[in-house]
Amino acid sequence: MSIRLTFADARIWRYVLRGLADFIEVVGLKVHPEEGIRLKAMDPSHVMLVDFFIPKSAFEEFVVEKETLLFIHLEKVSKILRRASRSDKLMLESDGTRLSIGLISKGGVIRTFSMPLISSTYEEVPELSLEFNTYAKTLGPTVSSALSILEDVGDVIKIKVQKEGISLTGSSELGEIEFIFNTTTGTLIDFQPPQEIEEFTNSYSSEYITFITPVAKIAETVTFRLGPELPCEISLDLVAETKLKLYVAPRVE
Repeated sequence: MSIRLTFADARIWRYVLRGLADFIEVVGLKVHPEEGIRLKAMDPSHVMLVDFFIPKSAFEEFVVEKETLLFIHLEKVSKILRRASRSDKLMLESDGTRLSIGLISKGGVIRTFSMPLISSTYEEVPELSLEFNTYAKTLGPTVSSALSILEDVGDVIKIKVQKEGISLTGSSELGEIEFIFNTTTGTLIDFQPPQEIEEFTNSYSSEYITFITPVAKIAETVTFRLGPELPCEISLDLVAETKLKLYVAPRVE
């Protein structure tokens, strides 16, 4: 079994895997010779589900002999990837016994870190079937900026949906901060309001929603899909059709 991959922006891997390391110890990467790489994982409390997909076409180099499942220890790998800079490429290599992670600088210098492949059990995460009634799309840096402030405000983020748009609110004993997104101000690129009701509000634990804060900064767009008392789906469009989807279950007040 031989794998050799090169991806143009190591920061995407850095942000996704570093964020996951706060919730999950080991994840499995499904590497498919025709499709690409997919990471799908749920945190132990079953509050958050992450679906990270990089198509084969997004890689500068993609040599995969057969479909393979690579298990990685997130804390160890994220410590390596935290060295990734803005211009670094990521290289992954495996011979079936070891995993090598390389960071390739703009000047072509390669820093390689090697570790034994680990064994683990893989539980297939089922596809979610949710009927959302609201769709709101905005720019990635806009969402990242809002969440970077809200994560310091309190433990809960409330997402309110109205006919004009959506808002994200955090509160503490010092007060409340609200970020409003609507098409009138141009903070929403696209919006589908709820048809059956005028408005609704869902509450989510801040630590799960703000998982996307770093990677949203380099996302082209971020799309929220919502429904009353439903998990929220947050979809990030990244470079070369790479996608990150986050599902977070609402808090029960």
